[in-house]
Amino acid sequence: MIAGTTGDLVEVVRAAHNWRSGMPLHDIRRSVPFVVLTRRGEVVEQGPAGVVAAEWQWLRQSTTETDGPNHRALIEAAHNEPMLRQLYPYTTHSVLNFSTTTGYPFSPSPVSLSTHGSPSNFRVRGRREVLGETATATEAVALAVAHLPADLGPAVAGRYEGQRR
Repeated sequence: MIAGTTGDLVEVVRAAHNWRSGMPLHDIRRSVPFVVLTRRGEVVEQGPAGVVAAEWQWLRQSTTETDGPNHRALIEAAHNEPMLRQLYPYTTHSVLNFSTTTGYPFSPSPVSLSTHGSPSNFRVRGRREVLGETATATEAVALAVAHLPADLGPAVAGRYEGQRR
């Protein structure tokens, strides 16, 4: 959430004390000059919806054509779907995953989306199996949404505390 470098140990103690006492991050930054808010630290006080929106924004901005046009199309199609847009997006090995928590470790992704070779351009996976392959990103997102749990709600603040499957 915060970072910084200083040679003044008193300033480090002040920052740690302010953090431990629950001082808002922006106030810590103002009170201790060496502190810099991370990208996540800038939005965490907006609540989980703000963190999710910021992560989607970052993911969309950081995905370039060098990642492949299909990968970018997949991220855009997923972002356009309200059921997926309410979840915290993250990628690992070019696979787009979704968490119901905003903190690491993330919750198990109910579905994941990836690009795939021809003739099917996109692959949709459940937690344990391939759900299908599609020709378009929009079709992949529709297939993923069809396999989401009915009671799936927006991501909540914090880390996943349950058992990994």
